[in-house]
Amino acid sequence: MKPNRTYTGIVYETLIKTAADGITLEPGLATEWSLSPTEMKLTLRPNVVFHDGSPFDADAVKKNIEWIKSSGTQWANSFDTVAEVVVDDPTHVTLKLSRQTPSMAQRLATRGAFMVAPATIDAESWDKANGTGPWVYDMNASQPSAKEVFTYFKDYWAPEDVGVESIVVHVIQDRNVALNTLRSGLVDAAEIGTSIVEAAKGAGLEVVSTPTLVQHFLLLDRNDVFKDENVRKAVCHAADMNAIAEGAFDGFAQPVSQRLLEGQPGHNPDLKGYHYDPELAKEYLAKAGNPKIAITLPMFTGNQTAVTLIAQYLRQIGVSVEPQMMNAGQYFTYYQSNRYPMQLNTSATESVGPLDYYQFRFGPEGVGNPFKAAVPELDAIVERALAENDLEAQDKIWQEMMKYIEDHALDCNFYLTTHNWAYNPERVKDLPTTVMEPSTLRYNEVELVDAR
Repeated sequence: MKPNRTYTGIVYETLIKTAADGITLEPGLATEWSLSPTEMKLTLRPNVVFHDGSPFDADAVKKNIEWIKSSGTQWANSFDTVAEVVVDDPTHVTLKLSRQTPSMAQRLATRGAFMVAPATIDAESWDKANGTGPWVYDMNASQPSAKEVFTYFKDYWAPEDVGVESIVVHVIQDRNVALNTLRSGLVDAAEIGTSIVEAAKGAGLEVVSTPTLVQHFLLLDRNDVFKDENVRKAVCHAADMNAIAEGAFDGFAQPVSQRLLEGQPGHNPDLKGYHYDPELAKEYLAKAGNPKIAITLPMFTGNQTAVTLIAQYLRQIGVSVEPQMMNAGQYFTYYQSNRYPMQLNTSATESVGPLDYYQFRFGPEGVGNPFKAAVPELDAIVERALAENDLEAQDKIWQEMMKYIEDHALDCNFYLTTHNWAYNPERVKDLPTTVMEPSTLRYNEVELVDAR
């Protein structure tokens, strides 16, 4: 199944939920929570069961958190500060923290913290989806890689919140074909590419465009290819991000100054980002001794045009770039590996908060730091932030971290992308989405025009 919430959000739920604005936190499987520098206490919703009939309780939470910590996935680092999970009673659990973790509540709202039935974890039977969500995966009715069928879970804890009885997700690789299936009435909603948004509107369909992820240049190999700060600054100044946002995304993307958006802790309002200046880029390369740089830049259909344009910009300053086309499966297999010194993308893990951004992208064990490039100055800033208990003072230190990242071109050329969903208004009343969550529909809130 796709790693984002397109599929997983149908079956699984988290302890804490994110509201439609992508920032506000709401009760989920936990009804209350409190966070201190040393622990997080959670009150769990009673009378909730997994799809296999087993109870969702504090023991299940303990099993899940401990498994996530040892999973080796991109989300494992999110819970590395959980020193112990203490079961207080069936509806109360305490996460003992080895150090301050200001974004722990946000981490528990990510897809990395979906609650899975303990029996599934023990058996490692990942082909059998087993969560607490409103719908159950119907393996017999599904056709892997073609369509996935989900039916209403009769023991769901909040039946009044469920607007549809079943969901069928069709796997359609070509987004033009997706538009045709909408026109013909074979599907009620589909994610579509930016290039066909106007065509969808012209066909009488409604379109919802939702900001999803801040993508950027991933200068991964800072031990060799991008070790010299001047080389990094050259690459950052080489590309016209306004032109890329327009040309690669039909205007459905906009350059932003940094990885964390306004309203998030750590957002530094003084940062401007790198501007397009090819002559300045060449000057920085000259400072670095005009090294011979030749890289392969992977791409797939989702970023093919952007990567192609970036390759052209980099060639203009003397950097040899060879784009390599692959399918989505291949791309994400090698995504953020040490196979490629540079990539174009991001991870939702970075969006959670400044500590998460640092741990994932620059931390010594970060999944987004595959070359294990050390930045001791950045490490020191983070240590100061975590030693500061006053949140306002702590935020100033996070802003200092963001400035250091810009000043030393550790990350650059950020742009905010959107996901576009088209739907048939004769069948669907509304198609609610969540900001900053890729491909995420708020399935519970979807209601059909002729719904029961």
